[in-house]
Amino acid sequence: MRKLIALLTVSAILLSVGVCVGAESRKYSTSPKQALVDRNNDGKIDGVDIYDENGNVVKRGFDSDDNMTLDRWETYDENTGLPIVTESDAAFLLQ
Repeated sequence: MRKLIALLTVSAILLSVGVCVGAESRKYSTSPKQALVDRNNDGKIDGVDIYDENGNVVKRGFDSDDNMTLDRWETYDENTGLPIVTESDAAFLLQ
């Protein structure tokens, strides 16, 4: 019986430590969330959407010539969700 109680106690401690570590890593995570997208439904990735911590799109990248290189970016206003800056490169060299 003592072994069972000790095992349950150790398991509870390990579980609580794991939950705390996971919560702290999410709390301090500053990397933006990204999603690769197929905008024209041809089965190939041709864009990326970047989201803020609230899940709002803040930037979108587009591959305009299907060479798997992003050549156009749109930045979105965090309040309205409308594009405010569009960058593109005629030579498709924009990174």
